[in-house]
Amino acid sequence: MKKILFVCTGNTCRSSMAEGMLRKMLEEAGEKTKNVEVISAGTAAVEGQKVSKNAVQVMREKGINVDDYQATILTPQLIEEADLILTMTRNHKEQVLKMVPTAQEKTHTVKEYATRLGDYDEIVGEIEKLQRITQRKKVEFYEEYEDEIVKLRNERYELTARLQVVEDKIRELERKMAKAVENEQREIVYLQDKLPTVDILDPFGQPAWIYRECATEIEEALKVVVEKLMKS
Repeated sequence: MKKILFVCTGNTCRSSMAEGMLRKMLEEAGEKTKNVEVISAGTAAVEGQKVSKNAVQVMREKGINVDDYQATILTPQLIEEADLILTMTRNHKEQVLKMVPTAQEKTHTVKEYATRLGDYDEIVGEIEKLQRITQRKKVEFYEEYEDEIVKLRNERYELTARLQVVEDKIRELERKMAKAVENEQREIVYLQDKLPTVDILDPFGQPAWIYRECATEIEEALKVVVEKLMKS
């Protein structure tokens, strides 16, 4: 039996809708996914609290009954027992890993896990590589110019009369440093702009149409989750 755990904050909106939709999708998928158990929990849930009315309404529109769902508090035991943990946002993912750091490999946001071509991980990997290059260049720069920078800063402090001259030299050195890493910095900004959002919209306290948008967003990601489960 494979256990999938959905995680959000209160466990009365997003994760409950995700739980209901995935259960229905797995039932429709048939034999290959019959040994999958789906549960949900909240990082700040009130134990036993009912699913929000708008979430119930939107799920009914999809032929899914979540009337009897009750909020469950996320615990280390639930995390450890799960084979796959899908969170609604990166913040929820961080909270899971703070609770059980060893759960890193099996914990993803829903959208991260549903990424078909691995674009997200590839872009993040490229950004991290460029950041390492940038950090190395900065260290090398400071190693090369450290004595001069320290000397100039001391002169600035001690010799007010020469303040402007010293400041000009410091600014020149800073321009050199910026020049040394400008290509990597530009590439980082470019790649960050390409990153897709991996958070699911939070509909709590919003009108029903917001819940519908949230449900659609979750449903699209879950279609890919089901495909992956059927292949595993």
